[in-house]
Amino acid sequence: MFPVLGWILIAAVIIILLIFTCVSRCLSPVSFLQLKFWKIYLEKEQQILKSKATEHATELAKENVKCFFEGSHPKECNTPSVKEWQQISSLYTFNQKDQYYSMLHKYVNRKEKTHSIRSTEGDTVIPVLGFVDSSGINSTPGL
Repeated sequence: MFPVLGWILIAAVIIILLIFTCVSRCLSPVSFLQLKFWKIYLEKEQQILKSKATEHATELAKENVKCFFEGSHPKECNTPSVKEWQQISSLYTFNQKDQYYSMLHKYVNRKEKTHSIRSTEGDTVIPVLGFVDSSGINSTPGL
């Protein structure tokens, strides 16, 4: 009797999650094709960011090692501040008025360089956009 109740509970949870997913996608302000484009954009952005971060880290490491052995001062190396890293790393929220595809996209297109880019009026977290902050896209196992 208990195994049957367990399977019924598992089936009920799966059905509820399926219904929730279908309803949230139907009510989403983002179309299927825009969502597809968004996923492609995020994958490419992550690939390019990883490549540039690797290049920058390599240059910085070479300069520091060179300066250590030569006893010289390092040349100026423009690395984003902790605040800038935090701003592009926060949870992305969708705003129909200002459609950005990631926090990095929002950061580089901000109007004023001194203000935060975190959530503003009109921003909403939409369940359909879960891939934006999913661990699969944003993780960088090679870094």
